[in-house]
Amino acid sequence: MPAKETLPFTPKRVLVCKLLQHGDVLLTTPLIRALHHYYPGVEVDALIYRETEDMLRYNPQVSRRWIIDRNWKKQGLRTQIGHELRLWRMLRDQRYDLFIHLTKIWRGAILARVMGVTRSIAFEMSHRNNILWRSSFTDLARPPKGPCQNAVVQLSTLTALGLTPNAEDFPLLLSVDETARTVFLDALRGTGWQGEPYLLIHPGARQLFKCWEDASFAALIDALTMRGYTIVLTGARDAREAQMASNILALLKDKTRVHSLVGQLSLAELAAAIGEARFFIGVDSAPMHMAAALQTPGVVLFGPTDVHQWSPWQAPITVLKASDWTTLPHFNSIDTATTSRYMAAIPVEAVLDAVLARMKEQS
Repeated sequence: MPAKETLPFTPKRVLVCKLLQHGDVLLTTPLIRALHHYYPGVEVDALIYRETEDMLRYNPQVSRRWIIDRNWKKQGLRTQIGHELRLWRMLRDQRYDLFIHLTKIWRGAILARVMGVTRSIAFEMSHRNNILWRSSFTDLARPPKGPCQNAVVQLSTLTALGLTPNAEDFPLLLSVDETARTVFLDALRGTGWQGEPYLLIHPGARQLFKCWEDASFAALIDALTMRGYTIVLTGARDAREAQMASNILALLKDKTRVHSLVGQLSLAELAAAIGEARFFIGVDSAPMHMAAALQTPGVVLFGPTDVHQWSPWQAPITVLKASDWTTLPHFNSIDTATTSRYMAAIPVEAVLDAVLARMKEQS
């Protein structure tokens, strides 16, 4: 760990705001680790969306999680405003010393104004280059130039406080709840699992363009079970992922070594499943970041998203990029609602070879 720096500003209570998806929230944990390192005894709270809460629920370094429910918008404007005003009052009552806003969402600029914090930090962004954004925060941090991992970008907010964290010193942190682990193991035994080591395969992602072909996953599973490996198949509680898993299972030549828990696990239980696994195979999605945080070795597949920004952080995970086999559109030009699967070009044989090589390396 780097030597601690003595600074005139020493916050005692910090609120970190990350209003994005599951993986984005998990990637705040290096920043939270760094805050505890530089400011021993600090209390760090988080402001996140309700559906992402399990990413921080059992994290011992997060004192309190403040929740925004996206369903507020569906309850009518008056009700939504009521929820927002109550949240603002409660946050103001906490008397935070430092507020770190990690996205471009305007809600953070409003909160920085109404909470009465001593210092507030957001990113300096070209598409927020206006007086309202700049005047909402006491400090604006410049993200690192060039290709950069998301966790590194978030750590760069601390440069506004005169800190220069070495990103390698601050890994992800995902704590597994013992109750969730027990629930997961009971569910897995219910599929006929006998306690043998297993490889966990999570083929789905929130956006379909990040997914490999169902037939390719089926062929990979067949190749692994033929070699004697046990497979646990997982997926979100989502109709599209359920259909994907159904397609994969229907294409298998032999299901005797395959145990499906698709749609049956909470996020906390999925963390337990990944943590117990011998190996993880998946795509560019939140479970990939969970595997990285839990140091579960694996192989993950990337399509047109920015691999420099979103690759698994400090983990024994091999990344295979579809761009090594085909030309892909730039990630900024992707229609995220498309049903095109840009990773179809990745050969099954390449994935199998990468899995076997990584497992040999880890054994």
